Amino acid sequence: MVNFKKRLTKQKIEKKIRPDEIYSTLDRASDKGPLRLVQDKILDKWFADFQGKNDVILKLHTGQGKTLVGLLMLQSKLNQEKGPALYLCHNNQLVEQTCKQAESFGISYTTVENEIPDEFIDGKTILITSVQKLFNGETKFGLGNKSIPVSTLLMDDAHACIEVIKNACKIVLKQDSHAYQEIFSLFSTELQNQGAGTYADITRKSYDALTAVPYWVWQDMHTEVSDILSKYSNQKDIRFTWPIIKDMIKDCQCIISGQGLEIIPYATPLYMFGSYHKAEHRIFMSATITDDSFFIKGLGISSDTIRNPLVLPDEGWSGEKMILIPSLIDSSLNRTEIVNIFAQPSETRKFGVVALVPSFNSTKDWKGYGATIATKETIVDEIGKLKEKNFEKALVIANRYDGIDLPDSSCRVLVFDSRPFFES
Repeated sequence: MVNFKKRLTKQKIEKKIRPDEIYSTLDRASDKGPLRLVQDKILDKWFADFQGKNDVILKLHTGQGKTLVGLLMLQSKLNQEKGPALYLCHNNQLVEQTCKQAESFGISYTTVENEIPDEFIDGKTILITSVQKLFNGETKFGLGNKSIPVSTLLMDDAHACIEVIKNACKIVLKQDSHAYQEIFSLFSTELQNQGAGTYADITRKSYDALTAVPYWVWQDMHTEVSDILSKYSNQKDIRFTWPIIKDMIKDCQCIISGQGLEIIPYATPLYMFGSYHKAEHRIFMSATITDDSFFIKGLGISSDTIRNPLVLPDEGWSGEKMILIPSLIDSSLNRTEIVNIFAQPSETRKFGVVALVPSFNSTKDWKGYGATIATKETIVDEIGKLKEKNFEKALVIANRYDGIDLPDSSCRVLVFDSRPFFES
């Protein structure tokens, strides 16, 4: 009879630390082949030259599998017993997408339900969660000296995360709130002196009327503003931001409009989030960066890191795309005609059609012609249908473009309907 105990305890299994070797040991789904050449190259370069650096910017083209690359980097750090490894996505849909990828490749992970999982804190498993879970005033990761230590932090679609982090540090008050009324009253004389017409428009709740509280006036009266915000700090509009900026109101700017006001720090207080600020190794991934300079202010990354990203210099664009502007081909191909052509359901369609629109108001005619409109609650399921080859209806996505994965025939026609706009 075989004594399995002797064999199982004979020696400790050595953990692989090279990403390519880790990949070869994973219990992957049957449709997952070997690493792509570009993935293999970028992982080798990271392991040899970048894993010892504090910050790394990783650039890969869309569709080259950077999610798997990031997961293997974190698993390598875990296998080296470096400590907790955190994978951040900029919204919940991408969290779910990343978890599915990790599962399909056989990479162990955990998520946040109520409390931070022990297996993450103990450095046993990668934690995949949204950037909002870390960057808020009531974060489970803790603020300042109470922050949970993180050894390796990876931020996917880092360019999109910057705006999320800024919003976490910004107080936005609606015009009908008591806090807005008291702050507006506090500065009303100065605002009127600065521009009587704009002041009059703001009092009439005009949508496009806005002005900044003068810097010197804010400096003189920031204590009164702090008292007002503290009084209403339990309200939803203030509650999640107040613990972050309550001691730096003096270093904020205030913009008042007819619809509301915004109070935002001149510099995002990243030091408040110790899990991010003190992480030993930080990896910032993005596929769409054209100007890296905003990383300095937005994420506190050094200029040296920006000048020396992790890239493959000889790597060309992945795939081929034809970009068409219909109205330049024929004047009759206006927006109405294009919506009519692509929004109509088709039982014989052999590929996915996706339209990107700047707002839900722009989806009405698409819906009228029979297209499916993705919402916050349904977007994951609708994208899943495209991947399962349900191509009959076009899918319309409103103002949510970053990081959505639409490989191969799930999207052969992508319609950019109108240009996005900002209201901040």
